[in-house]
Amino acid sequence: MVDLENEISADIDALVDLKREIVTAIKSVDNPEFRTLLELRYLCFKPWEQIALETGYDLRWLYRLHQ
Repeated sequence: MVDLENEISADIDALVDLKREIVTAIKSVDNPEFRTLLELRYLCFKPWEQIALETGYDLRWLYRLHQ
């Protein structure tokens, strides 16, 4: 049981570190519009369809911006 708890704790630490890296990468984007899209997608885990509705962008345009 202790080994399993330690493994879970290590996994949580790894996920927290990964999220920190993602936040740092997103904050390094100069364009605030792009930053917002990336935050909605990769930090809020919203699907592109929902982001399109919330931002008023066409779904195809979001895909293009994401590239």
